[in-house]
Amino acid sequence: MESDVLNILANIPVLQDLSRKDLQKIVPLLKSHTFPPETHIIKEGSKGTSMYIIKRGTVKITRAGAEGEEVLIGYHYAGSYFGEFSLIDNLPRSANVISIDETDIFQLTKDEFDKLLSENEIIARTFYKNCLQETFSRFRDTVSNFTFSQLNLREKSAVLDEINKDLSLAKKLQGYFINTEYLENDHSAGKEIKHSYIYQPCIAIGGDFLNIVQPERNYISVIIADVQGHGITAALATGVLKSAFSIIIQELHKKPIEIMKFLNRHCYEVISQLFATCYYASINTADKKIVMSKAGHHHPLFWKRTLNDFVPIDCMGTGLGIIADPKYGKVELMYEPGDKILFYTDGIIEQMNDRKEMFSKKRLENRVREFILNGEKEILNKLFQDLKNFSRREQFDDDITLLLFEF
Repeated sequence: MESDVLNILANIPVLQDLSRKDLQKIVPLLKSHTFPPETHIIKEGSKGTSMYIIKRGTVKITRAGAEGEEVLIGYHYAGSYFGEFSLIDNLPRSANVISIDETDIFQLTKDEFDKLLSENEIIARTFYKNCLQETFSRFRDTVSNFTFSQLNLREKSAVLDEINKDLSLAKKLQGYFINTEYLENDHSAGKEIKHSYIYQPCIAIGGDFLNIVQPERNYISVIIADVQGHGITAALATGVLKSAFSIIIQELHKKPIEIMKFLNRHCYEVISQLFATCYYASINTADKKIVMSKAGHHHPLFWKRTLNDFVPIDCMGTGLGIIADPKYGKVELMYEPGDKILFYTDGIIEQMNDRKEMFSKKRLENRVREFILNGEKEILNKLFQDLKNFSRREQFDDDITLLLFEF
């Protein structure tokens, strides 16, 4: 038994180079203790007065986390030691040591060891030399780790800078997807149709897509889509939709069903892991007619001035990219001066407040109806402010896109 203890003592850095005869002088100072399972042998923050050697059993080393939670650092087993620097400094313990099973431990107190050092110059000189070497060794390790961490931090910072640049560029590029400049060459349409929109992604870049183009005189084409998810992946998918829409809009702008079929086939083949909802409308400003088709998207709100209320819209259509060959329908509406149509993505109606209540389509209809009947000039701004008041937040859980045409 004494031989095992001497072997352990010889391997403790602060006791290295002591002769076996000198180590034997330390053995009588060791006090034996037995700790039941789940017992604190050392408590973090307590004064350090002893070194410990594990004779039998296992202990875990823990520290308190930032929020008071227990953070596991590691384990010590039979033959291990801990607290050796308490023989020098008496500083507070930096961690907890807790027995996992029944554990037998030798304790060497600083008071007993100081007495031995005062009586034995060789042991004292060797011990303090070892302490100095161990301190410098740990210091070098700390500096090395700090230098490596600084280098690693700089490298990560450089990567983050590149990511931020990419996100900034992606945000600018997404402005290309959210395009509403359709009246550049048609001043007559501009006099009789007012449009406004709000686009707010829930993070830097989003998965909503809004585009308004003028494929020919007296025609305005509108597409609004909501790609599953958020962030870069969803934004890339909106890019796929934008490019596909740009390819076929000139040829098919009067055929909403054909547009939906083309976009669905494109999404199904190119971005099959994601799906999107979509609404397309072709507005004929000469005939005052709107022809629309949808792919799993919420119907817009169509306000008839003569009725002072919304007109129900019914149209079938499965979301884009879900199945290879879905069926799509279309709906035709005639508009008159004073009519309005509001397109939106589900981010607004699914936004929740602190009581887990959704804003809901019913509230959307009620608020828009109220604003129209009150003669409100900035309907979307009022609606967006109402959403903020409802949710009590400035940032939302989903991308929000609103587009209002007033005839």
